[in-house]
Parts: sequence; C-alpha cells; structure tokens
Amino acid sequence: MSPDILTLAGVVGIGAFLLWAMLIMPQRKLPEEKERKPLYEERCSAIWRFGEAVLIIGGNIPIARISFYDDFFVVSLGRIIKIPYSEILSASFKRRWFSNSITIRLDRKRSLLIHPRNFKKVQLFIENHMTRD
Repeated sequence: MSPDILTLAGVVGIGAFLLWAMLIMPQRKLPEEKERKPLYEERCSAIWRFGEAVLIIGGNIPIARISFYDDFFVVSLGRIIKIPYSEILSASFKRRWFSNSITIRLDRKRSLLIHPRNFKKVQLFIENHMTRD
C-alpha cells in the first residue's frame, strides 16, 4: 500500500475520532437525566484536576456539556459525572479579557475548571445552589 494512502487514511481516522469526541460524546445522558428537563444546559470547555494530575481536553473548544438540575449538575467530558450541589466545597469566579472561568472545588483532590459561554448564568446557578444547601 502506498504511504500517501496510509497517511490520508490516518488523517481521516483522526478527524473522525475528533468529530465523534466533540459532537457525540458530550450528548450522552445519564438515566437520571433522561426523564428530567435541565434548568440550564450548555456546551463549554472543561478541565478536571485530580490532585497534581490534570485532564485537559479541548482547551477553549466547547467539547463538554454542563447541565443543571434541581439537586445536582452533570458534566459530560469523556465520562458523564453527576455532582450533587452538596459536594461543592467552594467556587471561584474569574473574569478575564478573553475568557471567563469558574473553578469548582469538590474535595481536597478534585476540582473542575470550566469556561462557560454564558458566564453570568452559570455563576448564578452555582451561587444559588451553594447557598441553598
């Protein structure tokens, strides 16, 4: 087989994988989500931090889904993770020139950094649910 054809096949394969990861993976839902309508949902970029280890997927590319419900929120980034509002220890909100970020600390080792499109709305959801619980 020609090296040109192998290169083309490799590029097409990588492109197909990236499209699948960006378009299809975040749209999957947990069973608890299927019978409920989210209060708010958006695509954003997200970074999981596990102690010193960091899982960076996408940078500023909106390949994660964040959905807010009455008693929990869901982050779909590779895996789908359900987070009850009661597990949020703290949240910090930073507005910068080019990107706004929200860091949600869940425990000593886990934190989630998101770059939402609608910063103010996501900030209000998190602040309201943190003070309510």
